[in-house]
Amino acid sequence: MVIQRIQSVYLLIAIILMAVFAFFPALSFQVGDRSFVYGALEAGKVGATHIDPLMLMLVVLITLLALIDIFLYKNLQRQMTVCFVDIIIGLAMLVAIGIQAYLFGTRESVTMNWQWTLLLPVLSVIFLMMAHKSMSSDKKKLRDAYRLR
Repeated sequence: MVIQRIQSVYLLIAIILMAVFAFFPALSFQVGDRSFVYGALEAGKVGATHIDPLMLMLVVLITLLALIDIFLYKNLQRQMTVCFVDIIIGLAMLVAIGIQAYLFGTRESVTMNWQWTLLLPVLSVIFLMMAHKSMSSDKKKLRDAYRLR
């Protein structure tokens, strides 16, 4: 059994960052006189936005896995596995955002504006990686403590 330490804080920060990311657009596009936004809860033409199901599903999945991961402290190996899966899903979401930006950006007469919220999933993945690193540090400490017994 492992006492939860800094990895819980890292996971909580990742949860907060992803929750904030869900409510703001990550990209905005200007095509002629029309404006478009792209995010989890608003995507499409400004004034007639809709929910992007893929982005929302990825945001919710990352957030829920990080929340579940906080309470898996009794099984360190499972906690590390869930955190690693969460990192992979976060990277997949970043790739999906990049592909969407590339698809919109390659069209003629498109002006693309990156929003500040695009940093939030990047920071979230970084905090998930930091949590995984502290979990592996705990695993090493436990292994050393069992060896001394």
